[in-house]
Amino acid sequence: MRLFYLEMKKIFSWKILLLLAFVNVVLYFLLFEFEIKYFPNGRPAGDYFKIEQQMIEKYGVDLNEAEYQDFVAEYELEVKKAEEYLQNDPQAAAAGLTSYEEFRNLDSNDSEYEAKRNYADLVIFDRGEDLFWELEAREGIIDYYTYRIESLKEDINRETGEKKERFERLLKDEKYGVFSNTVIDNFTNIKGSIAIIVLSSIVVLISPIFLRDHIASVVPLQYVSKKGRTVYRTKWLAGLVSTALVSIVLLTFYLGLYSTNEIAPYFEVPLYAFVADIYWYDLTFFQYICLSAAAIFVCSMLLGILSMAVSTVVQNTIVLVGVQIILMSAMIALVTTYLIVDMISIWNWKMLMPTGYLLLAISTAWFMFYVWRREYQRDVL
Repeated sequence: MRLFYLEMKKIFSWKILLLLAFVNVVLYFLLFEFEIKYFPNGRPAGDYFKIEQQMIEKYGVDLNEAEYQDFVAEYELEVKKAEEYLQNDPQAAAAGLTSYEEFRNLDSNDSEYEAKRNYADLVIFDRGEDLFWELEAREGIIDYYTYRIESLKEDINRETGEKKERFERLLKDEKYGVFSNTVIDNFTNIKGSIAIIVLSSIVVLISPIFLRDHIASVVPLQYVSKKGRTVYRTKWLAGLVSTALVSIVLLTFYLGLYSTNEIAPYFEVPLYAFVADIYWYDLTFFQYICLSAAAIFVCSMLLGILSMAVSTVVQNTIVLVGVQIILMSAMIALVTTYLIVDMISIWNWKMLMPTGYLLLAISTAWFMFYVWRREYQRDVL
């Protein structure tokens, strides 16, 4: 136990912790900050977010026909407010705009088009009138609902095999997309950033675990001591515990920051309700977050094992850095993209996630057992 404590202490040395903090600060500002600081990003994304939160509070996570009609009635009341705004604005009269319908559907063939276009830009961009932005968001949601069936039918006609069956099942079960991609796109970017930050942190933390002993030439002394080669096993245990600990801490920290985006109302929204993408499984948004966190944790553990195995084999700092860069590049380009960011997207093979993780686990386990066997058969002289 004392040896385990000493190994943990070496892993979490002040130099490594300082480097870990530096890596996290840099990657936070490069990858993560924007998705927190600027969410929702611009308009009408922010207006979709506001209207959808109101919808969830009033109607719940599903929108039936009666609730849709109530939503349309609210939209018509907002249109009346827009009509009053235009009728009471002298600049609107000067531009020749007398109704919201005319404001919404400007005709480029109109002789007064330029004046009307300039006035519309004034209201939308210069004045930034919330009423008109929110009307645009409401109209988008109405379009999602109006064309929900036609959209699925188009997907059915376009796709084949399991994808077609998935779309047919959604149509049969009346599972339609009515929410914008604002929240789901934000989380997709967030989880990709978290994955890169966590995996990078694990590489920084674990890479030196065996290399430092090789450089100090203390491995033969360790193996002929009373503990013998159990030192090697203890180092592995310390590395796995450290990997799990850092992964959990970082996931908790960054997901805690993500929660400040006020996405809690969407937790019970099913994934099929978002129009941005279709997924193989009918998870809620909260379940999707949990699945994504679990995927990042599993990948970090596998990367920790690979990093320790590499650290065992490589006995030169420059070579270790080069190998770890290649390993991290592969993890980011392939694993992060396909097994974390797009892990259950219908546009990927349905069995990609389970097959990918199975192959990754098998290859990692093989490499681990290879270096273990190599180390236990190694001549200490």
